[in-house]
Amino acid sequence: MCVRVCALFLTAAVCAMADPISKITINGKFGDWKDVPSHFDPEGDPHDTDHDQQDDTPMLVDHPDVDILEYKFTHDKKNLYGYWRAKGIIGRTQNDSQGTAGRYYVIITIDVDNKLKTGYWLHEGGYFPTSKGYDMNMEVEYYNGAFNTGHYLNHGCRNQEELDQAMLEQSFGIVMPRKGSYDYYSQWVWWDEPQGNSGEIVLPDGHSTIIWVADRGPVYQGIIEIALSEDGHEAEMKAPFRGFMAKANGSKIMKLGKTIRVSFSLEASGELAPGGQWASDTAEPITYTLDRPSR
Repeated sequence: MCVRVCALFLTAAVCAMADPISKITINGKFGDWKDVPSHFDPEGDPHDTDHDQQDDTPMLVDHPDVDILEYKFTHDKKNLYGYWRAKGIIGRTQNDSQGTAGRYYVIITIDVDNKLKTGYWLHEGGYFPTSKGYDMNMEVEYYNGAFNTGHYLNHGCRNQEELDQAMLEQSFGIVMPRKGSYDYYSQWVWWDEPQGNSGEIVLPDGHSTIIWVADRGPVYQGIIEIALSEDGHEAEMKAPFRGFMAKANGSKIMKLGKTIRVSFSLEASGELAPGGQWASDTAEPITYTLDRPSR
């Protein structure tokens, strides 16, 4: 009897610690975020991205557009959601008619297996403060004055051979979290139906497709969604679970009941910044458990 009672107590404790499901619509309205817990980041801490050693302290850069003030994370039965509030304008980039085409990234980096031995350290990409164990990203790029792509990334590779193997596996819908690096990664857009794009890969389910993408185009709009507030200071993003793929044994990378860690960043080139310099801002990571629906 004692064993059974203890087991029930432990189950209840785990459920109590899980983060609840939210109902979010990506429409730029943000009222449905009011009950999602807020996390805050200091104002005035965007920094350069040239320091990539673990003990480095980067230099501060005047770049309000990437200055995170508040961030939130939640989920429903099929999707992950992120929220940002910034001091400046999220997604703002210079058009090439005015000079150099600008770049802007809205990023959630994810430790998908809650294991520090897989993935990579954030400082490898110039992000600060650093922490380790990050395997995949859900991310949006703005480029040349407009939205460019919403894509997933797999950072579980340390050299070209491992990247080639990862891309081969992903052509069959498989992602295996492994030790990784910032420099070697695959990057893809996912659709639920074939789009007829050159280079598109049809996955084993016979209808879902992906295409490999790189920064700065071409424009592909898949299942990842983003919306901004009218004043541009807030953003909300949705990344469906299915785009993270599954392990070789069929276990989904992202599913209810999992505990993950997420790191929020904003990053942009400097054409429109007072400091005129590329900068990013990374908030403290969140440990998050995807609760199941209440019965």
